[in-house]
Amino acid sequence: FITMNPGYAGRSELPDNLKALFRPCAMMVPDYAMIGEISLMSYGFSEARPLARKIVQTYTLCSEQLSSQDHYDYGMRAVKSVLTAAGALKRKFPEDDENLLVLRSIKDVNLPKFLSPDVPLFNGITSDLFPGITLPEPDYEEILSAAREACTELRLQPVDNFLAKVLELHEMVLVRHGLMIVGESFAAKTSCYRVLSRALSLLAEGGNPTEVKINTPTLNPKSVPLGRLYGEFDPVSHEWSDGILAVMFRSCCDDTSGERFWMVFDGPVDAIWIESMNTVLDDNKKLCLVSGEIISMSPRMNLLFEPMDLSVASPATVSRVGMVYMEPSQLGWRPLLASWLEALPPTVSETDKTLLQDLFEWLVEPCLFFVRKSCRAPVPAQDINLVQGLMRLLLAHLDAWRVAEVDQSRPVDSAKSADVLTCYFLFSLVWSLGCVVDDDGRSKFDTFLRSLLQKELPAELDIPGAPVLQVPPSSRPAGAIKASKLFPAGKTVYDVAIDCSSGAPQWRDWMSTICAYSVPKGARFHDINVPTIESVQVGYITDVLVKHSVPLLLTGNTGTGKTILLAQRLNELPSDAFQTIQLSFSAQTEARVTQSIVDSQLDKRRKGVYGPPYGKRAVVFIDDLNMPQPEEYGAQPPIELMRQWMDHGGWYDLKELFFRQLVDLQFVAAMGPPGGGRNHVTPRYMRHFNQLWLTDYSACSLERIFSTILAWHLADFGGDVKATCSKLVACTVAVYTTISAELLPTPAKSHYTFNLRDVAKVFQGVLQSSPKTIGGADEMLCLWQHECRRVFADRLVDDADSLWFTTLLDSQLKGAFNKDLATVTGGTTALYGDFMKDDSSLYERLPGMDVLTTKMSAMLDDFNAVSKRPMSLVLFPFAVEHVCRILRILKSPFGNALLVGVGGSGRQSLTTLATAVADFSLFQIELSKNYDTTAWREDLKVLLRKAGEMGESTVFLLSDVQIKDESYVEDLNNLLNAGEVPNLFAADEVSQIAETLTPVMKQEGGADFSPSGLWRLFVQRCRANMHIVLAMSPIGEAFRNRLRKFPSLVNCCTIDWFTAWPADALHTVAHSYFRDVEMEESTREAVVKACSFFQVSVREASQEFFSELRRHNYVTPTSYLELLGAFRSLLDVKRSEVSQAKSRYDVGLEKLQQTAESVEGMQAELIELQPKLVVATKETDELMVKIEKDSADAQQVRDKVEVEEAAATAKAEEATAIKVECEAGLAEALPALEASIQALQTLKKDDITEVKGMKNPPGGVKLTMEAVCIMNEVKPEKVPAPDGKGKVDDYWGPAKKMMSDSRFLQNLMDYNKDNIKPEIIEKIRVYTNNDAFDPELIKKASKACFGLCCWVRAMEVYDRVAKDVEPKRMRLAKAEAEFAEVSGLLAEKKEALAAVEAKINELQAQFTAADEKKKDLGQQVEDCSQKLDRAQTLIGGLGGEKDRWGASSAQLGEQLFNITGDVLIASGVVSYMGPFTAVFRERVTTRWIEYCRSEQIPCSSPFSLGATLGNPVKVREWNIDGLPNDSFSIDNGIVISYARRWPLMIDPQMQANKWIKTMCAAPKTAGLVTFKPSDGDFVRSLENAVQFGKPALLENVGEDIDPVLEPVLLKQIFKSGGVDSLRIGDSTVEYNPDFRFYITSKLTNPHYLPEVSVKVTLLNFMITPEGLQDQLLGIVVAKEKPELETEKSALILEAAGNKKQLKEIEDKILQVLSESEGN
Repeated sequence: FITMNPGYAGRSELPDNLKALFRPCAMMVPDYAMIGEISLMSYGFSEARPLARKIVQTYTLCSEQLSSQDHYDYGMRAVKSVLTAAGALKRKFPEDDENLLVLRSIKDVNLPKFLSPDVPLFNGITSDLFPGITLPEPDYEEILSAAREACTELRLQPVDNFLAKVLELHEMVLVRHGLMIVGESFAAKTSCYRVLSRALSLLAEGGNPTEVKINTPTLNPKSVPLGRLYGEFDPVSHEWSDGILAVMFRSCCDDTSGERFWMVFDGPVDAIWIESMNTVLDDNKKLCLVSGEIISMSPRMNLLFEPMDLSVASPATVSRVGMVYMEPSQLGWRPLLASWLEALPPTVSETDKTLLQDLFEWLVEPCLFFVRKSCRAPVPAQDINLVQGLMRLLLAHLDAWRVAEVDQSRPVDSAKSADVLTCYFLFSLVWSLGCVVDDDGRSKFDTFLRSLLQKELPAELDIPGAPVLQVPPSSRPAGAIKASKLFPAGKTVYDVAIDCSSGAPQWRDWMSTICAYSVPKGARFHDINVPTIESVQVGYITDVLVKHSVPLLLTGNTGTGKTILLAQRLNELPSDAFQTIQLSFSAQTEARVTQSIVDSQLDKRRKGVYGPPYGKRAVVFIDDLNMPQPEEYGAQPPIELMRQWMDHGGWYDLKELFFRQLVDLQFVAAMGPPGGGRNHVTPRYMRHFNQLWLTDYSACSLERIFSTILAWHLADFGGDVKATCSKLVACTVAVYTTISAELLPTPAKSHYTFNLRDVAKVFQGVLQSSPKTIGGADEMLCLWQHECRRVFADRLVDDADSLWFTTLLDSQLKGAFNKDLATVTGGTTALYGDFMKDDSSLYERLPGMDVLTTKMSAMLDDFNAVSKRPMSLVLFPFAVEHVCRILRILKSPFGNALLVGVGGSGRQSLTTLATAVADFSLFQIELSKNYDTTAWREDLKVLLRKAGEMGESTVFLLSDVQIKDESYVEDLNNLLNAGEVPNLFAADEVSQIAETLTPVMKQEGGADFSPSGLWRLFVQRCRANMHIVLAMSPIGEAFRNRLRKFPSLVNCCTIDWFTAWPADALHTVAHSYFRDVEMEESTREAVVKACSFFQVSVREASQEFFSELRRHNYVTPTSYLELLGAFRSLLDVKRSEVSQAKSRYDVGLEKLQQTAESVEGMQAELIELQPKLVVATKETDELMVKIEKDSADAQQVRDKVEVEEAAATAKAEEATAIKVECEAGLAEALPALEASIQALQTLKKDDITEVKGMKNPPGGVKLTMEAVCIMNEVKPEKVPAPDGKGKVDDYWGPAKKMMSDSRFLQNLMDYNKDNIKPEIIEKIRVYTNNDAFDPELIKKASKACFGLCCWVRAMEVYDRVAKDVEPKRMRLAKAEAEFAEVSGLLAEKKEALAAVEAKINELQAQFTAADEKKKDLGQQVEDCSQKLDRAQTLIGGLGGEKDRWGASSAQLGEQLFNITGDVLIASGVVSYMGPFTAVFRERVTTRWIEYCRSEQIPCSSPFSLGATLGNPVKVREWNIDGLPNDSFSIDNGIVISYARRWPLMIDPQMQANKWIKTMCAAPKTAGLVTFKPSDGDFVRSLENAVQFGKPALLENVGEDIDPVLEPVLLKQIFKSGGVDSLRIGDSTVEYNPDFRFYITSKLTNPHYLPEVSVKVTLLNFMITPEGLQDQLLGIVVAKEKPELETEKSALILEAAGNKKQLKEIEDKILQVLSESEGN
């Protein structure tokens, strides 16, 4: 089952697809009387029926007779609550009269909610229904005495009305678990439940068994985001996190102490958050959370809601709760006065208190009445609030009495105290009740108060309804006021201040209370602060209130200096006692952000308690307090957050969900009056402030301020320049007041808001002058008019306003200086700047426009030479002037610009150029698919650190299309206002910045090295070095809304309005584009004029288009550049195309003519060639016979030579084989031999001596020396054998002798290795085969022996190999000798063969020449025959085409003549006509044709886009693919194929969509990629299409296009690694030239802003009658005769194929004819 009531706030209908699944059942209003009768009967009432009817009749009469209020409810739940109350009374008093019980129930339940005027009516209704029944007075004495005691504790007055409401609330708590205390502020709602809870707690403490202690946890539900109120799921992790309300509710339910809990919701009740409480407020008493948790309410719980009204609460909520309505009028201000008097310092005597009370009674009520009835308060304030403000201000002046209380040595002079208190009271009265009215109201209030003080009855009080004037008699203290103590004559009550420094009170002029002011030497303009009476007044009041912890609210119009005055005063507070926290509100300010900013500036004192550092008080300054945009139901969360602190001393931590008590905190605020983007602030918050309205500066004050500044600046100028000072100031003020009064903001001119900052900007500009550049008065006046134009006129949107302003300037100059504007400016446009001279920074008048344009062009060239993004700009006077304007802003301190113009008007390009000229760095954000608020904040960090930390002059250029989220504008608003974004930097980043700026602070001579001091320096540097330039479009609601929501966009920026390009600009750009186009000079001039005419005519047509069809189209400079570009590119292409086609027809005709003439000549030539061919054939045959004979003889010689050559080859191969074998054998021995020789060479004489000297050599040494001795045939000695048996050979002795020879080593090297004796080798092999005779083993015994061992082994190897190789060498020598002999014989034979072959070759050459001659003659005969045959075929086949080709050639000739005009008009259609319907296209092109003819530009008539740019074959293919066959749709197809920008098609009938999908289907292209903006991965799809050259179709776009598509739409292609690339979002993608991009929209009448339309080619693809007819016919035929439709489709395809083939054949013929050369 679903129960629902969708008819009121916060409720919505079920979706249709869900509703269809349920059967609806309407509920009728029940019979209340029957329900009441049954209920009363069940409670035991015997007269149930008449009593039930009386209850129902009571509510019926109430609904008819009482006033209609949001909190009144007479429905079923109201009846049910009366019945429940009656049942409870019946159980309590079963014997009492039933009529009495029901009457009491009705009154108990309903009386508390009625307004005071409705109470008598209600009593009348009940007395009529219950005649003669009087309710006995209930016994409330116990609770009343407790309530009075509670009032005393809480310093409240126990007024009867208030106590009655306390009792009503008590009765309501007993019968309802949910109730509301409703009423305006100062109705004592909060005090009511606090007194009741304290009274009941006192009863419990006193031993009353029925009562328990009451706890009142309080929450303002609108100060917390909805997700943190009840709890929410994390969108990423999907984890549940509890909400504050849920935690509070659960803790109250789970409490086991037995105490009661009243959960107080002190804030607006609306349909957003209260709906979730419905299940708690009805009989379920359960809180159901989104997480699925259900928390049941405990019996000891009540829910109290404390809203101001229920205007946006749903009836479901109103009917569920009990109501207690409270009115401030029932209390008045007197109870506050009584409490205030009680709280005065005890040193204030009773006489003085009586005096004060008399003054209040005498003056307050009349003044309140007068302010309400006769004055206008721009920001409304409640009466009690004004009186409370009076008390606070008066108390703030009673420091002497407070001192006397603490320090008895400094008592108050009782003789003078009455006078002092009287003067303080009067002063406080003026600056509380009298300071909320406007200028006019102040003069009235002055008169009224003076007459009151004279004890007269003012005329304003002599009317019905006015309060009775209670003039105190002379016997009372207030009646004996001395006239001398009243306000002095000659001045208003606002012009004087009270001074009690001498003891006796004195009234002094405000300006006499401060020192005379002079501008400090070397002061910067923005640091100059000239005091005026207004600033002194505000400064004094601010000081007094802030130092006494009174919240202050400064209100006033923009430009009255609220922010500056407050900021200056707060900065002057002693830093050891005060900490300042500054906030700036805007429309997008969030409570969460506001809370985090304040929390981040406070320290933890103890658990749950936070505040500024000990010993300090934090003053929170909120600028633009009323800017936060109200939610749907009117609440302003940032305001409600602040009110949570004001009312309850803290707010809830959104992470830890505990209550943060904030101490030593105070708020001051500033705001403008409600209206525009400023909103009404809830009175429940305003009640906490002392309000002070800043009147606009008087002309006198303005002249004082700016005369002081200008006179200081002109001190060093000539006398005639100084003389202009006062008049210039007066003229500026007059211009400002006139323009403010005359040029008022309208929806089309929402930026026409002027304030005093504009006047300051004029003088800021004038102060840039110097005596070097201003030689006389006229030059100063010229500069002044230039600055006025830059500040005031540059924002004007049309010529009429500009002309009006020029007239205004002229009249001011004539009136003050008797000179007209033309004389002052020299009749030319005066521009000023400091960039003309490279070595000068003087602000001077710039030279003529030609010189200026040349200079600017040179600077543009310099920029393009070094920039990665060069700009192709044509600089004309209009553009140069805008660059100068932007430069002036960028060079001004704190200069920020708001450039307003349609997309494509050059705002960003000219800013880029101006930045380059100023030599600043440009900063821009780069949007990507993932660009979000985090990325934006990171970019801001980079920007601010660049400007503030590095000190780099930076221009931040941001266009409105880059604003993806309105929070960006919120941050910009903060940057413009304060130079910082609160809580942007993390703590570690702030530390890094402070570290970097410490040396800078030292360098600048600063003294405050604290973190806050360094941060202030950072912010100052940010403001000084950062210039924000916003490029915005005035089209649509966004611009107006942003100006309304974010006033800094106007207040802190200089506005430059980019109007449409003037005619000279259009001409200059066109001349630049067409400079290289080949055409006559007169035609070029005419085409330039025509382009300008096209632009203007389409602008007019767009206005007609809107007025007739309510369809928008914007004509921008980009459209004009598109026209120029299209004409320049198309003209050459079409000229070439048409002339080439004509040339081919002409050549074809020429070839046909030549062919006919050549036939006779070819026949004669053929007859002449035949005899020559016969003779040549005979000669060739004879030569062939001789060649064959000689060839046979030569062959015999060749055969013999070949046999001998084979034999020689065999001999050569044999010799080669033997040689290889020898070399292989030697290859084995030679390396070993070489190694042994090297080893011997390494041996030295010492090595041999070492061996020789061995007494007992090792075995290896002995073995080696034996082998060496054998090799050298040294005989051994015979020595006794070791075993003593016989003798053995011993080589050691002979070896030593051998080694003693000085040539021992040389002999070994020269050893005759080729003739070793066999017996020696025989002996040596015994050693080489011995394993012990291994060189490596020998090396261990002796290095010398190692070499000798190697040598012995090498000799053995060499001998072995040499023995094997020698026979082979002998065979090799023999084989080589035989080969030489055979080769000699072969050479002789080859010489003989060569002679024979030379003779044959000679004969062969003769034969070849003869044969060539024969073939040539034969070819000539054949060629001549074929040509003759072809000529006859050509004449026969193409003779019929001759006439048609002639006609085509003539037609193309005419087309070539008209090509300039046709291409111009076609370019216009492609560039401008896309969004228009067929009728408008026809209308505009007709005007164009007429204009072209009038300018002598040749063009076709009638003009057809298809004839000029269309390709019939291509068009037929489009038709087959689904493009409707009407001229409008075909023109659209042509525009798509020729436009330089990608098409965006307005396609509600999906025609273009179907056509694109068919045309780009897979076989014809690489495959169409289709996606929608809602697709999550559409960027990935687009990247693939770009990379692989696929066509892409973006469907269903709305009126905005995702900024990530911008590089694709603007074709921002660049070279990366040598290949064309495109950056899409964060990715760089290789760009394929085959890529195509199409966009379609289903919207019928979309409004595409210029920012969108300049990036695409807009096309209106809505169906035409012809297209619809064609489609309907197709549908009907397909349904009725499907075979006909099939046949038609086949015929269309076949016909198209045939025509295509025919065209291709004709093109081929013409191509062949035109490309053929000669005959």
